[in-house]
Parts: sequence; structure tokens; C-alpha cells
Amino acid sequence: MTKLSRLVTAGLLLVSVAPGAIFHRKGSSAGRSQSISLRKRVHVNTLITEPGTMDIEWGTAYSEDGTLTFPTALHYTPEGPHVWWGRTEFNVSFDSLSYNQVNHFGDRITAGAVAVLHDGDRLDIAVAPSFTYLLRGDEGVRAGATAIARYDVGKSSMGVTATWTGATSPSATNPAGTFDLGAGYGYHLKSAGALSHFTPHLNWLYEKSTGNTRQISLFEGMEYQVSDPVGLDFAVQHISLWGNQPDTQYVVGLTVNTGHLKHH
Repeated sequence: MTKLSRLVTAGLLLVSVAPGAIFHRKGSSAGRSQSISLRKRVHVNTLITEPGTMDIEWGTAYSEDGTLTFPTALHYTPEGPHVWWGRTEFNVSFDSLSYNQVNHFGDRITAGAVAVLHDGDRLDIAVAPSFTYLLRGDEGVRAGATAIARYDVGKSSMGVTATWTGATSPSATNPAGTFDLGAGYGYHLKSAGALSHFTPHLNWLYEKSTGNTRQISLFEGMEYQVSDPVGLDFAVQHISLWGNQPDTQYVVGLTVNTGHLKHH
């Protein structure tokens, strides 16, 4: 078994056996695992996974209210000459939940795609439709899309996101519509040497849902690139710092790129 295979296997075992919990307060979408992946696209990760490869992301987040969760996300971009097949990443993400210290699969699973519409020397623009299937508690589907713009210059990366999602079966905990606007900035400390492995980053997120007050959240963290295929991210999430009931979460994330997948 190769070193990469051992990392992937260990990560899958971690997801399967670790106790999970709700990753964010009920009714808020700011802390979902897919949101973490989206925020990193504007300053750390590339807009899409390199064509022909897969990114596997695991994370764990501890909330000051005592909850814990292990979100997982898979990203794959097929090789090809077209925007829809070669410049589009397909992804899926889900969480684990716990009730009375018993681990359960999450209450939703999200599938989506990220299509790069403009791939410039500095400016990249992408659109990302997504569908969230509610498995328990609420029912139906949340569907929507995100527009992403990223600008890279020197050691700096910055970007903005705008997202809208709607519910097929609205309820008190599943708003009919949710809009959020985000911005992020990251700075790669050095191009060589020990500090070249570090990228500090900062994000801001405004969110407004039907029937709820607006909330503003802040996120700050540090990405450590262990090697070309492996990255670690350490972050603090100030959920609803202004607006609803605040919460602080401490997040550790692991991203592993499989390299080019062989086709038989």
C-alpha cells in the first residue's frame, strides 16, 4: 500500500468511527462542510481540482457549546476539452451527526459542480450550481447556485462569492430562500523555504434567510501545505458574530489529492 493510499484509508476510518455532532446551529447554513470548501476556493485551493484528479477533504470542528462533527467532501474534475467536461468539477459533501453519543449519518447530502467560465492569468470566474437533499427532520431539496470571482497577484489571493438557495418544502428550520455574500483574502508567506508552506487567510460572510434576521460571520485560519498532495488547515469560525445567537468553532481540515487517476 502506498503512502497516499494509507492516508486515504486512515481518513475514511476516521470519518466512520469518530463521534460526530451538528456542525452549526439549527437553521444556519454558515458552518456546513460545503461552505468551508467554498471559502477556501477564493484564497487557498484552486477554483477546481486539477483535471484527472480527485481531492478528498476531511474535517473536524469543535464548538464552544460542546458539539463536534466530522464533515467530508469529495471533488473530481474529469479531463476533457470542454467547459462542461474538463473545466467543471463535480463534488459531493456530507456531515456526521450524533444523538446521545451515538454516531449517525448527517441530515443532508449536497451534490454540485463548479464550472470555470473564465480562466485568466490573474482573474478567474466560475459558477457552481448545487442541490442539497434533506434526509431527516426537514424534507425536500434545497437548490441554488454560487457565483465565484478570484483574483491572484503576487503572493496574494482574494475573491468574492454570491450564493442563493431555495427550498422545495420550506419550514421554520428550512427557509424558503437564503442569500449570502462572502469575501476572502489569503497571503502565501514565501515562495521558497520553510514559510512557503504557510498561507494565512481571512473570510467574511453575510447571510440573510426568509423570515430570519441577517447574520455576519468571520473566519480566520492558516493553511499548511505538508506536501504537494497533502494540506492541513486550522481555522476559527465566529458564526453569527452579528445577528443571531453567536457561536465559535475550532476547525481542523485535511485535504488529500489523489494525483492523476489511471483509466483502464
